[in-house]
Amino acid sequence: MPISLAPAALLVLLARIYGFIFACSVISFAHPRLRRAEAKPIRQAINSWWPPALAGGLCVALGAWATLGVFALTSGWTLREYLRTQGAERDSRLDALAYVAVPLHFGAITTGDARLVSGLWLFWTFGLLTLASLRLGGERPIARAARVQLGVVWTVFSLGHVPWFFFHGPLPGPSGAAGFVLLLLLSVMTSDAGQYVSGKALGRHKLAPALSPRKTWEGLLGGMAISALVAGLVAPSITPFTHAQGALVGAALSGLGLLGDLTVSGLKREVGIKDLGAALPGQGGLLDRCDSLILSAPLFFTAVQAWFG
Repeated sequence: MPISLAPAALLVLLARIYGFIFACSVISFAHPRLRRAEAKPIRQAINSWWPPALAGGLCVALGAWATLGVFALTSGWTLREYLRTQGAERDSRLDALAYVAVPLHFGAITTGDARLVSGLWLFWTFGLLTLASLRLGGERPIARAARVQLGVVWTVFSLGHVPWFFFHGPLPGPSGAAGFVLLLLLSVMTSDAGQYVSGKALGRHKLAPALSPRKTWEGLLGGMAISALVAGLVAPSITPFTHAQGALVGAALSGLGLLGDLTVSGLKREVGIKDLGAALPGQGGLLDRCDSLILSAPLFFTAVQAWFG
């Protein structure tokens, strides 16, 4: 599959997205109130939009192989962050087998064969990793294997669905697979930003205090509204969805993104850490930023294949 540039409509949309983030970044440094020390978390939040926006733009602009490379690297990095939470029962030999799942899974994706992808992933993750943990011994080898398997599911299987859009087969619409990928990434990113802003400005009622004390119902509704608005506006120009369908997709992806966020928050709460890494200053690790894709990417991919496949 040769590298091909995205249609002009996608490139124009990317330029507008970057222009908006650039304007927000300029305001965050130029506005007197935002230049204060207490406003540093807001500046960091705005600047943290750049890495995922640039990486996502690279995927959309260059297509299948760029997306495969970006998300293979992301999977490896986020798996590393996850495995570091495993504590005393962590075994480097089991970790090595988990890392091998990254090239195996993403290599299988390039074949476009769903049976090979599913079969190889199931064999390696739930077969070989379990047997290897049993072979290594210890007090609770099955529990140790299950924790590693969960990490592989989150960081390899789930995130692997983004490049899978390109390799699974042609998709309809003015931009093909790239349009669906952009809609997915744009929806979860605007939802995250909308939840942050709405929660800061309007948040009063805690959503899940046991998992994430800062999450509020007002933030959730604000994020869903902004994601629905943005997705509804752009969907017809890059996908076969109408404005109304795009809005529904945006709202659904926002909700799924929050569930993924809360899932990772539960892990952090259990192991007693605030962030999974420091890749994004003030915003945590890469998995902290990609957690919105844990559920949204595989479920959106499945829905698109059921609808258009």
